[in-house]
Amino acid sequence: MSKRLRSQLVWDRVSVPATMAVAKGVTESETEVPTFPIDLAPRDQAIALLLIGAEVEHALMVQYLYGAYSLDEEQPDEATRQLVRHWRSVILEIAREEMGHLATVQNLLTVIGGPLSFDREDYPIIDPELWPFPFQLEPLTKKSLAKYVLAEMPSQQVLKRLHLEKEIDAIVKYVEVDCLHVHRVGLIYDRITSFFTKGPIIEGPNISPFTDTHPYIATIDIQAAKVKFQATPDSWGLGNQRILVKTAFDRDSAIKAVQLVSTQGEGSDIESDLEKSHFGRFLKIYRQFPDDRRVSRNIATNPTTNPRNADRDRQIEGSARPWAELCNLRYRMLLTYLLHSFYVEARTDETSRFPGAALISWAFGEMYNIRSFSEILMRMPLQTGTDLRAGPPFEMPYSLALPHHSDDRWRMHRDLLLASISMLGEMVSESGSHETFLRALRTADETALQQINALIGA
Repeated sequence: MSKRLRSQLVWDRVSVPATMAVAKGVTESETEVPTFPIDLAPRDQAIALLLIGAEVEHALMVQYLYGAYSLDEEQPDEATRQLVRHWRSVILEIAREEMGHLATVQNLLTVIGGPLSFDREDYPIIDPELWPFPFQLEPLTKKSLAKYVLAEMPSQQVLKRLHLEKEIDAIVKYVEVDCLHVHRVGLIYDRITSFFTKGPIIEGPNISPFTDTHPYIATIDIQAAKVKFQATPDSWGLGNQRILVKTAFDRDSAIKAVQLVSTQGEGSDIESDLEKSHFGRFLKIYRQFPDDRRVSRNIATNPTTNPRNADRDRQIEGSARPWAELCNLRYRMLLTYLLHSFYVEARTDETSRFPGAALISWAFGEMYNIRSFSEILMRMPLQTGTDLRAGPPFEMPYSLALPHHSDDRWRMHRDLLLASISMLGEMVSESGSHETFLRALRTADETALQQINALIGA
């Protein structure tokens, strides 16, 4: 979405409508909600907020990944080693669940006919009014965990019922030392739920969407037939029941999808929900995390391959640079595979499964590749002669827009594979380390290239 529209998002203190209060199990009260000061139709506002939600989920996912990868399992004692391994496993699982949330947001955009987006802003930081907190790839610390806790936390009413108010207030003061105010992700989803919740007015062609105190998306704009273009649990969940990929085909299924995503993030006033939620798991790690010693690797914050960035200390140079550039390319491949998969109609007959199934398979393959690149980069110096290690830059490409015609989308994937094959060839010839991994990756690329060339008749 455009920066112009993003700049129009504001956080207003308003009274929670009765419909939202019932849905969230809270009494009517004053709360902070994201609104647009310009008059947009309900469907348009929902699309704008879903696009923001997609960017937030994407941003949180890569920040969580970076933090998890940064943890150093080479600790001086076995008890700490086991604890660090556990933290790493938990945060990586949360990051995978964020991918499920991102897919569900795309499904919601699909059902109301909105544009899809796997985009997000790069650093430097954008308007802090948009995201829960400024985007930053950083090693895991007590302070970064505090941000994650506050971003994922439930409402004040739920915190009160769980007797967590004092602890959360202390965490808020801890991050406010750095002049940082964290917005709850759940506020965006509460607002999205309200647009799917049918209001008191009668729908009709002569009804103005701007006159009702509770505007909602018209039933005619919730398109059940679009479910065949949505991600499904079978294709995205890989058998993991905690990766929530929910389809939407009517008003109730859309509301349920939003609420399930929101509950997995922030939990509820039920203790079991809290323990399984992102908020609860981050809060547990925060309580266990040491104040007095480092358990993360000595890695860079916001590493970059972009020579235009003014901060020289963040530049990835030397032997790590080709790995970082290839990591960025594979990240772009991952995002384009995912985005393209939503443009391919789901088919049940075996003869027609290739395009969509291949895209999803390649996307998950890239997730594992990026994990390998991250491990390698975090063991390489950021620059020659420094003790500071590099890291995966997760830099966004110049564009994620897909070509209009189907065959040109496959040409886009072909071009990215050709670029990767060329880079891999140079890296294999110049580096004796990780040669087996690089050669296996090149072989996989060549196989995918043959399949794509067959599709476009090359």
